[in-house]
Amino acid sequence: MFKTSLYIFFLLTFFIVNSTTQAQVKDTTFVGAQISEEETVYHDFVVGKILFEGNHKTKDRILLRELLFVQGDSIMAKDWTNLRKQSAENLFNTTLFNRVGISAIARENGLMDIVVKVIERWYIWPVPVFEVDERNFNAWWETRDLSRASVGLFLTHNNFRGRREEVKILLMGGYNQKIGFSYSAPYVNKKGTIGLGFQTIYTLRHEVNYKTVFDKQVYLKLDDQAIQRDLLSSVHISYRPNYFFTAIAQLRYRQFEFADSLIISNPDYAPSTDGDLQYMGVNMKFKYDRRDYKSYPLAGYYADLEVRKYGLGFFDNGLDIWNFHTTLRRYWTLSQRWYYAIGLIGKKSAGSQMQPYVFNRALGYGRDYVRAYQYYVIEGNDFALLKMNIKFAIVPPRKVKMNFVKTEKFNTIPYAFYLNLFFDAGYVNAPYSDSSNKLPNRYIYGSGIGLDFVTYYDAVARFEVGVNHKGESGFFLSFIAPI
Repeated sequence: MFKTSLYIFFLLTFFIVNSTTQAQVKDTTFVGAQISEEETVYHDFVVGKILFEGNHKTKDRILLRELLFVQGDSIMAKDWTNLRKQSAENLFNTTLFNRVGISAIARENGLMDIVVKVIERWYIWPVPVFEVDERNFNAWWETRDLSRASVGLFLTHNNFRGRREEVKILLMGGYNQKIGFSYSAPYVNKKGTIGLGFQTIYTLRHEVNYKTVFDKQVYLKLDDQAIQRDLLSSVHISYRPNYFFTAIAQLRYRQFEFADSLIISNPDYAPSTDGDLQYMGVNMKFKYDRRDYKSYPLAGYYADLEVRKYGLGFFDNGLDIWNFHTTLRRYWTLSQRWYYAIGLIGKKSAGSQMQPYVFNRALGYGRDYVRAYQYYVIEGNDFALLKMNIKFAIVPPRKVKMNFVKTEKFNTIPYAFYLNLFFDAGYVNAPYSDSSNKLPNRYIYGSGIGLDFVTYYDAVARFEVGVNHKGESGFFLSFIAPI
């Protein structure tokens, strides 16, 4: 079954790419964004006034920061469509608006006023939190164990003071206790190129995964006391000199307190066996983002490089680890309904000869996993991951309006359904892996078919059936874009 699906994937890739090489690809938009229709501009013009409508909360300068033109610019007729479309995408990808429309109004003497119409999102979300301490939904569904559930309140303001500032407050009790606060301002200077932010979060855990056996996490629980306490505080500065490139530097302080039984159960869990760990660290991230719609891209590309240093030489138990993580993603609109995407992700570690278990993460966490292996984790120093998708829009982006809902923030629901065929492959280098683990130090593969549902407020739900190289098949549910 696995080999058959792999052959079908590459045959279908070859057929679609070749059959659409000479086709004129229709300009498509992304779910939720509304790029207004207008008559073609037949002559060059100079930008007159730039007028904004619908931004009741958001300051004008936040919108101006995303436009590829300013008042007084001379624009050639042949360039206007692309400038208008890219500006609308930039605005929509701020996640401040449900819909964006840009149009030009002719004036005398070759001038044109530009009208930017937006419908703002709802920015304040007091969200009740019900969280189960698992890596993903599928890992939890395997046991359906609610004893590791936590409940709380997550309060977010995504457009504080109308300046795209983010304020987040987290309060959680139950299986794990958490309290946290964060603030981020993307623009603190006049040019809108420098941002600042900070966060602090305290977590108390009664159970942690302390080792990996047979490629699955093994948990240790203490009923009478916390097994791990974790304090994380950080400050960051960001630099965005243009529309697509961003650099972020973060200084982090982290402190762990481990129960004696945790260190006894796995002496390699932390850098030392004295029950405490504190360290300073630095994270640097550089990213270049040209995707049309960040939450569910259909065209464009993305690249990043992240450098993490754990331990700066003081009160860090001799911790000395470097991590280099990079991601490359490319998306093609092959025709009006056919799309193709490929992603390459890699991680390289250096420093300490043997990384403590608490830092030794590879595949199975966050976005870094081979599909059809959601029930497994693969620990190791380094990894390489390939992800590929061909998808067909069963239901292209559409909208339905609920007239009984008065506010424009919620009464128009965009939606789309995509059928996709996928193939993933990965390899983890783990020189110190437990002998029971069979997935490190070998190539692994997964393939299958899925249905993606995309709607407003960046919501994505993926329903997939896949099979891995072991011949195991399963049904998987995810809530982020596949690539």
